[in-house]
Amino acid sequence: MKKMLITMLLITILLTSSLFSYGTDELNNAETTKTVKSLSLEEAIEEGIKNSTQLEISDLEIDVKKMELTQARQTEREYDKLSTFLDTIGSSQLEREYREAGVPIGTVEGFQLEANMLSKSAKFALEEEELKKEYLKEDIKYNVMAAYYGALQATDYVNVTKRSLENIQKSKDIIDKKFDLGLTSKSDVLMADIALNEAEINMEKAKEDMQKALRALNMVLNYPLDTELKLTSGFERGAFAADPDEDIKNAYETRFDMIQIQHGYELAKLDFETNAYRYTPNTYKYRYKESSLLKIKNMLEISKQNVEFDIRNKYDSITSAYRQIKLAEANVEKAGEGLRITEQLYDVGLATVQDVKETIVHLYGAELALSGAISGYNLAVLEYNKSVRLGIVR
Repeated sequence: MKKMLITMLLITILLTSSLFSYGTDELNNAETTKTVKSLSLEEAIEEGIKNSTQLEISDLEIDVKKMELTQARQTEREYDKLSTFLDTIGSSQLEREYREAGVPIGTVEGFQLEANMLSKSAKFALEEEELKKEYLKEDIKYNVMAAYYGALQATDYVNVTKRSLENIQKSKDIIDKKFDLGLTSKSDVLMADIALNEAEINMEKAKEDMQKALRALNMVLNYPLDTELKLTSGFERGAFAADPDEDIKNAYETRFDMIQIQHGYELAKLDFETNAYRYTPNTYKYRYKESSLLKIKNMLEISKQNVEFDIRNKYDSITSAYRQIKLAEANVEKAGEGLRITEQLYDVGLATVQDVKETIVHLYGAELALSGAISGYNLAVLEYNKSVRLGIVR
């Protein structure tokens, strides 16, 4: 009986232990398994806009501007009612009563204009805030694109470095076989080992840079920084076609900073007209407001010139970046052919291990330069589009 109880107890312990171990293993597997999120460039842009907290703040700002506009329009209506009431009294009686009170008749009209200016100012502020929300979406889009391009370039660097590592490994394998057959020296083997070590270090650095770039993309998307991403859009030169002259004209009308300056000019003009009812041209106040109006008008013209300068420079940058891609493509082709020839010469004893290593490194550098040129071109196009459509959003 006693033996039976002991046996049952042991069985129970073993079963419980097995179940506990199974549950722990499942938990550990769940913790270590991470879902890889696949993202195209278009999907990344959608995610960036969807997850942005800036747009939530913008919605609140729009509500505030709507309330300010409502209050300004209410004030304007009250002055309109006052003006209508004064018109019913009669101009002669109105002038006499205001003269006796020491208040110029132009002051009342000035109050009406001032109320109108406040209403217009609030209207512009609301329009700008609503526009700002749309421009913020564009800004988020461009930021996501820049981060995505950066991650694509970093990923391409890893691929380029991997190919270089494979070339060096292949070269080392050949040297090792030659050494085994007594056809090469120990120093060649050591040089091949050094080259392989350098290539492996480059590979680790490229992987580290890729992780940093993906982490930066996660930050822009407002994802947890350790989210594993798989980028599904290809790393290639994007399409671009533009007419700078036409884009400059459009930028005057669509850039956010240009809209703000135009609104500022219209308000300054209305402010000047308001004060012209109260002050004569020989007063300080009149001259001050007139000077302010001319200053902002001049600022508007200078801003147009700055916009044209900015857009033309960015267009030139795209042209230059395109030439860099073509040059880099030719260099990669030549470096690849150079490596093929050098390897053949080494096989027949007409080239050294150092020659092979240098041609592999040259090809590696040429491929990195091509990757950088493609990325530089895409970013130049991005900056051009921002300059035309967005401007400076404050």
